[in-house]
Amino acid sequence: MAPSGRDPYNGWDWIEIQDSNGKRVTWDWACGNANCAAYGSTLIDANLTKGAEYKALYYSDGGRVTKGTLQAEFEFWA
Repeated sequence: MAPSGRDPYNGWDWIEIQDSNGKRVTWDWACGNANCAAYGSTLIDANLTKGAEYKALYYSDGGRVTKGTLQAEFEFWA
């Protein structure tokens, strides 16, 4: 969930998934629809290896090349 008053679509927010070596596995916009407000969400298509460790990074005000500002990150296992 995005911060109150923030629209991930208008803010160019996106999510990157990295493997345990820090290599990008995939990425996608935090909201693929206009006017999603703070409730925007997306499914990220990723071919992950079962049992492997990954990291999700949430960026705002950027894009897949410029990155923007890192807002949150967490590690997880597939």
